[in-house]
Amino acid sequence: MFDLPLEYALIAFENAKFSGKIAPELLDLAERGIVRFVDFVFIQKDEDGNVRTIELNDLEPEAYEMFVPMGEHVSSLFTNDDLEIAAGKLPNGSAAALFLWENLWVADLRKAIVDAGGVLVERKQIAPEVVEQFEQALAAESAEQEVAS
Repeated sequence: MFDLPLEYALIAFENAKFSGKIAPELLDLAERGIVRFVDFVFIQKDEDGNVRTIELNDLEPEAYEMFVPMGEHVSSLFTNDDLEIAAGKLPNGSAAALFLWENLWVADLRKAIVDAGGVLVERKQIAPEVVEQFEQALAAESAEQEVAS
């Protein structure tokens, strides 16, 4: 079904309200062929912890129109368990967007790797917080070396 890596993100929003401000960036990624959105779900969690999920096709017409280019590809792959787990990570009185995408940019790279006789052994993402900690440690080590010399 999917030949390229899939990734997902859960994006929480303050005040349990979606503004639509990220939609242009998401659309740009899809239109430039960098990603293909596979599933997109909005989650609302009220102050009492009650959860409501909204699939792309269930949006009001005006909101749906913002996402139509992504909606061409949406497949509803998230399960109820996935949505419950995602909602469990949100504080009461919040909203979130949960989306799953296929990394189209990988296709040519993967072909080149295979053509060169290579095999992908591992692929992971490093969280920005980890990178920041590493940079701080490097800066501290560099400062220590300057003082010592």
